[in-house]
Amino acid sequence: MKEKSVFTTFEAAKLCHVSPLSIINWVNAGRLPAFRTPGGHRRIRRDDLVRFMRENGIPLPDDLKDGSGRPRVLVVDDDPSIRDVLSEHLTTRAKPYDVMTAADGFEAGRLVMTFRPDVVLLDLKMKDLDGFHVCKTIKADPDTARTVVVAMTGYYTPEVESRILDCGAIRCFAKPVEPSAMSAYIDSLFEQGGGKRRGKRVTSRA
Repeated sequence: MKEKSVFTTFEAAKLCHVSPLSIINWVNAGRLPAFRTPGGHRRIRRDDLVRFMRENGIPLPDDLKDGSGRPRVLVVDDDPSIRDVLSEHLTTRAKPYDVMTAADGFEAGRLVMTFRPDVVLLDLKMKDLDGFHVCKTIKADPDTARTVVVAMTGYYTPEVESRILDCGAIRCFAKPVEPSAMSAYIDSLFEQGGGKRRGKRVTSRA
């Protein structure tokens, strides 16, 4: 059966388990993108609804899961320029990924559970976030243990790399990270079947 690409406010409300009025309020507040038909009825695009639900921690029903079929990447970094550069590159390339970003530990933890990324690009040193702890947490949870963690750090040393690999990461890139090099590496993970599982450790510096 062909996937629905557009939903009415009533259909969106059922999927979100809220009232249609809540959907209308979210649309009016600019939180949930929507458009109007020639007859003036609100319609919500599938991608916008899925993105909104993921960003707000609303569980996705089976009907909305894996809608794009594209691998999912979560970029975790408190530097907005790094988040923007990586996100833009990964979403606009010839074979784009579904990408979400997180600027802090709380958002990272929430998106790991709701967005269910195949790969997490994880900065190791942020203001409120210990990347080593985050990596251990991801790998210790049976629901997320198969998520591939790729570390990034501006404080690269062989010792730092060894430590994060011991926490369960598959690779440690030294910053600044070239977006094309990162996407090529992610491509190689999926070509080798490394997505959604812990692959062989790679110990060479980027």
